[in-house]
Amino acid sequence: MHHTMIIYGQKHMIYARDLSIAWSDNEEYWSWLPLRYDISSQELTDAAVLEAVCWLDVNGKFDTRELTPATTYEVVYVVKLEDTAYGWKIPVNLKLTLPDSKKRPQERSVCLKEHIGKRWVDISAGEFVTSLDNAGEISFSMYETKSGCWKGGLFVKGVEIRPKN
Repeated sequence: MHHTMIIYGQKHMIYARDLSIAWSDNEEYWSWLPLRYDISSQELTDAAVLEAVCWLDVNGKFDTRELTPATTYEVVYVVKLEDTAYGWKIPVNLKLTLPDSKKRPQERSVCLKEHIGKRWVDISAGEFVTSLDNAGEISFSMYETKSGCWKGGLFVKGVEIRPKN
């Protein structure tokens, strides 16, 4: 039992309010929904709720020096799509940039359509091993800005940086 508590302590959640979300200051495009993230932490936090945008851009930063050394971490967006979500046929892009600028950013695209009407899901932006090379700020983003396609019904709880077992 004690062991899982240690692992839990190594997770870091960056809640939606601490992410940089394009257009989130305009309530026509985004609104905020209070939710309790985790019974065990009793933390009250807000999820960002996408009403409608054609320019999706949700990004953030984190300092890897707060993490356990020599450990593989995964960076995941924690999101949910309501039953009425629309505009997700086009994949979203995820990008993870590490402090070691010699390495290319990790990039992938993911179709969120299959998650409509389900529970919270983890969408991976990539992974890295904490090392001296990687000490410093990572940045990550989830975006879809090219299609001009309007989308809505996405809830963003935040980004979790967690050890990959």
